[in-house]
Amino acid sequence: MFRILGSALLMLLPMATQSQSESSEWCEPEDEIASLPADRIRVLSLNISHGRSTALNQLFVSLDNTYDNLDEIAALLVDQSPDVVAFQEADAPSRWSGNFDHVERIGERAGFKCRLHGLHSQTWISNYGTALLTSSRPSAYASVNFEPSWPSKQKGFVWATFDWQVSGRVRSVTFVSLHLDFLRDGVRDRQIDELSDVLAKIDGPLVVMGDFNSEWNDLESQVTRLADKLDLHAHAPGKEGMGTYKGRNGKRLDWILISRDLEFIDYRVLPDIVADHLAVYAEIGPGAGWE
Repeated sequence: MFRILGSALLMLLPMATQSQSESSEWCEPEDEIASLPADRIRVLSLNISHGRSTALNQLFVSLDNTYDNLDEIAALLVDQSPDVVAFQEADAPSRWSGNFDHVERIGERAGFKCRLHGLHSQTWISNYGTALLTSSRPSAYASVNFEPSWPSKQKGFVWATFDWQVSGRVRSVTFVSLHLDFLRDGVRDRQIDELSDVLAKIDGPLVVMGDFNSEWNDLESQVTRLADKLDLHAHAPGKEGMGTYKGRNGKRLDWILISRDLEFIDYRVLPDIVADHLAVYAEIGPGAGWE
């Protein structure tokens, strides 16, 4: 049965104020939790599009097809074996996308033992936000709402900090999954300021992943703005054929930015079509400034 509802009603739904947002967290028992690998960390970022794959709207996707779409994402994770995964447009039980937890389904099928799921937009029809999946236990984590940005849906980010031991030295590394407003540069600028205010207070290197809805060479680029504010760098920001939205020749809206004391060992836009965005995969190691 198709879930056909008037999407125009979404513009009338209430929005929360800026705050620490509701989230769900879960880990397996302590003895089943692994540490981050010692040499390099594999990460993957993907806007999972509310489980609709490339369909126009999740309201018109059957429940069975939603299950299949999410299982394809889980299969991609099994194939790539990332240590930390960042999701955007990730649904908790929502009427418009099958009324079940998409992050939980993917995590269970892909074998991840821990998850952090921030619910930045909560209405009668939808509950969704950003998420992190991993098999390592974080030492700290949080979910944060950006300030409301009507008429677009509220956005936000989640972050989690892990202890990473490299060559006998342990440092804290923080991973972020974010989603910026799609509609207006001014709103994205404000969201970058809100994000930077939080992340600047966290010690240690940063790995910031997500859907920025911004390209590196935009006239008002929020990607470069964040990189400048927090001294982050991107892999080959001007390279052609690295698009993530509507194919690799489309817009490069999805990014992985890392601190200067980290380096990219590998970086790829994956060809698998499991959503209307392509997944970004990277392997990250300690850089020259690690010691």
